[in-house]
Amino acid sequence: MLESCGLTVMATESGKDAIRLFDENDFFMVFMDINMPVMNGYETAEIIRKKNKSIPIIALSADKITVDNEKFNKSGMNDSLLKPLQMNDLKEILSKYLVVDFAENNTSDSVDSIFSYDELLSVMKDEKAVLQILRQFLSVHNRDCKLLTENVKSGNFIGAREILHNVTGISGNMFCKRLYNVSCSLSNELKKETAESLKRFSEVWNETFRELTEYYNNLNEKYPQDKTDADWDSLWNDFISLCKEFDISAVDIFSENIQTFIANMSNEKFRELKKAVLDYDFMWISDNMEG
Repeated sequence: MLESCGLTVMATESGKDAIRLFDENDFFMVFMDINMPVMNGYETAEIIRKKNKSIPIIALSADKITVDNEKFNKSGMNDSLLKPLQMNDLKEILSKYLVVDFAENNTSDSVDSIFSYDELLSVMKDEKAVLQILRQFLSVHNRDCKLLTENVKSGNFIGAREILHNVTGISGNMFCKRLYNVSCSLSNELKKETAESLKRFSEVWNETFRELTEYYNNLNEKYPQDKTDADWDSLWNDFISLCKEFDISAVDIFSENIQTFIANMSNEKFRELKKAVLDYDFMWISDNMEG
C-alpha cells in the first residue's frame, strides 16, 4: 500500500531488527506494529524516539489506541492506525506528516464481498504481487480455521484469539470483506469466552478459500514458474516465517514435507533450519534433524 503511494519501503519482522535498520538507514517515517515477539512496538518505538526526537512514528494495531493509553504516550509515538488498514486512512496519515501526491483510487465493491480482486490489485499495482500474496495466504494459513476451532472446543480462548487476530488483519488487508466482518464478530465473542459465530466463520472461511484458490489458479496459469524451484522456495519461506512467528503449524509443514526438506537441504540451509528450530524450541523437529 505504501509503495503504491510512491514511497520506498524497508520492512522487518522484529523490534530488534527495526532498531538495527534504523541505525543503518535514513528514514522519513516509521510504521510500528504493536504486537511483535521479544520486543513489542511500544518498547521499540521508545528506543527509536531516544535516537531521533522528530521522526513520525505511527502505531499499527488491531485494537484501537486511545489518547490516554499510557504505553502509547510513554513510547513517543505520534499517531496510530487501526488494522486492517484502509487506504484513505493511510493517505490521511501520510499527508499529515509527509508531502505526498496521490492518484485517485476509485473502488466501489460491496462491503460484504468474499474477495475484491480489483481493490487488492489497485493497491498492489501488479498481478504478480497479488499472486505472491495469494500463494502465501493459501499455503501458510490453510489450517487456521481448523486450529481456531480446536482451540475453542478445548476451551483455549486465548489461543483462539491469537489465531483470529492474524486472520482479522490479513482478511481486511486482502479485501476479503465477508471474512473480516465475521472475524470481528467472533473476536468480540471470544473475549467473553463464547463462540456463537464459529459455525458462520467456518462457512465464510471455506467460501473465501475457494474463491482465493480460483483466483490463484488463474493467475498461476497466466504467470507460470519453474514448479520445482518455486514450490521449494515457497515451502522454505513459509516454514521460516512460521518459526519466526512462533506458529505451531510449522511442525505440521515440516512433518508433512520432511522428504522435500531432505532432498533440498544444503549445509547452509541446514544451519538456517537449525537456528530457526532452536530459536522456536521445536523439540520434535530437533529430535528428527540428525537423520
